[in-house]
Amino acid sequence: MANNNEIAPSISDASVNVAKLIAEDYVIVCDTNVYLGLYRFSPDYANFALDCLRAVQAHIMIPYTVKIEYNKHQRSSFKLRQGKFENSIEGTMTSIDNQHKTLKNIFGTLSNRQFPGADEFQSEIDEKYDELKTMLTDYFEERSVLSLIHDSWTDDVVKVFVESLVDGNQIMQDFTRDMIYDICEDGKKRYDKKIPPGYKDAKNKDGIRKYSDLILWKEIIQFAKEKQKNIIFVTDDVKPDWWNNENDKYEFLPQLVQEFAKDTKIRQSANNGVAGPSMKIVPFVSEDFYDAISASMNVPKPNVVEQALKITDKDYINMIEYQVFDSIYENLQYSGFQYVDESTLTYVGSEGIGDWEIDKHELSSFKRVEHYDDQITYELIYDVEMSSYSCDYWGRDDDTKDVIVSPDYRHGVTGELTISVVRTVDMFMDFEDSSDFDSSEIISGDFVETSYKSRFDEDDDDYVPGAYTTCPDCTRGINTENDGGNGFCVECAPNH
Repeated sequence: MANNNEIAPSISDASVNVAKLIAEDYVIVCDTNVYLGLYRFSPDYANFALDCLRAVQAHIMIPYTVKIEYNKHQRSSFKLRQGKFENSIEGTMTSIDNQHKTLKNIFGTLSNRQFPGADEFQSEIDEKYDELKTMLTDYFEERSVLSLIHDSWTDDVVKVFVESLVDGNQIMQDFTRDMIYDICEDGKKRYDKKIPPGYKDAKNKDGIRKYSDLILWKEIIQFAKEKQKNIIFVTDDVKPDWWNNENDKYEFLPQLVQEFAKDTKIRQSANNGVAGPSMKIVPFVSEDFYDAISASMNVPKPNVVEQALKITDKDYINMIEYQVFDSIYENLQYSGFQYVDESTLTYVGSEGIGDWEIDKHELSSFKRVEHYDDQITYELIYDVEMSSYSCDYWGRDDDTKDVIVSPDYRHGVTGELTISVVRTVDMFMDFEDSSDFDSSEIISGDFVETSYKSRFDEDDDDYVPGAYTTCPDCTRGINTENDGGNGFCVECAPNH
């Protein structure tokens, strides 16, 4: 952990004394995503973040590349922010519909099993959900929630802030067209060798756009060298071509720190035989940057923000673990057989295995597998027990022509199921009760048979335990491939 006297140059550290760095003439440079990120924050956090930026406004410089990128996306970002408020009712209704659908699936199973009164109970549940949706609609309309929220940001205050920086000439000199072309040519070579920054954008962008991170980086280096300024660099681009991320700590790539030091050093040949010092760069992700300003410059942080930022992956997973499993429940019922190791099954009737009943499930572990832009992907691993039935085709009734099948064979399987969940990190959400996710899907399963039972009537005088499933001579399991007839395997049947 850095302190005021010893600042680790490559760690995003909220304990860094920003006021001290500013006193030492550091210049603050924010990436485009920092300004656009303000549109995604909740009103409380956005106002807090803007207060932090205003506290250091006199010491901010905008790269020309950032100005261009911000102007390109500003209008759509502000519109999207307004849309999030306007869609708050729709999102609430969608959550209710999803829960309603889950219950309908459960009651459908009860109805199929002939539970008495299941259909009437389902109708009552439908009515209650309709009442709930009506109550919520009335709630929003009566309290004019949307109007109240809009009052906090009637204008695009981020745009006003950025324009004030530009009007104050706090903007870096742009590159000439030839310089940009040279950077792009250099970028092709760098990206082929995976030299940061920006090579992660090569597949998702085209033309000059794929080199925008590199152009920004070169612009910062040029400014630092020409003005002989140390830099506080803030970016929320947390891809591995900018940062290493371990144990929730962001480390600015050592290659970038070294390149910054090398390229900002004034050589003897350019300074009358006297070499100049290398400039320093102190990196932040915006959350740490705002916390550092808050602590060192006494910018108050609302309690609601503190609560929102305390949420952890574990808290989130605890809130969504049942909802996630519910979202794949129906798919697992119908397609569960593809995750079962068939070699462990004792015997499967000729009619195949029916839909699976999920007897038990419990979350055993989870991990975050990817964090790209504002989306996080988790993998949730569940311990699951399932059961299903199979039967043999015995022919048709001579009179009715109805299909005749054997009594059921019950199959019980146990194993692990891994579900991938994609979550959008959106500061508009209620972090105290965040149970939303964008998508979920089963990505793997590994089940083996742990129980097997024939449902032949044990009261029948002809009933023999294990008959039709186990050869009474050699005790080998009987299946469709080695069934020799009359209850014996193919090897033992000729002896009878």
